[in-house]
Amino acid sequence: MGMSRLLLIFLIVIAMAMFVVWERNKIIVTGYQVARLQKSCMELSEKNRKLNYFVCRLKEPKIIISKVELFKIPIIPGENAFGVTVVKEEKSREVSQRTIKISMKNNLYTEMVLY
Repeated sequence: MGMSRLLLIFLIVIAMAMFVVWERNKIIVTGYQVARLQKSCMELSEKNRKLNYFVCRLKEPKIIISKVELFKIPIIPGENAFGVTVVKEEKSREVSQRTIKISMKNNLYTEMVLY
């Protein structure tokens, strides 16, 4: 009877040790996943910061004017001081003109297509 108790206790201790090793292994794997996700988050944050910088640069009036001149987009002054109308030709079966009204109110650009 004494030997079977010792064997049972030994098996329980071995099982508990295996459980502890398995749990620690899971913790290490989870730590690696967290580190990889933090690195990815930092890279995406940096990319987002750079993209926000480029968006802010593209919204500057000097850049907009230079792009309009570069692409030779015809512009018709709008009815209010903040709006302009851009006339753009589309290539399809028939060459038609589509008028796009672009207006700016408090750094918010809106676009309305007029047919």
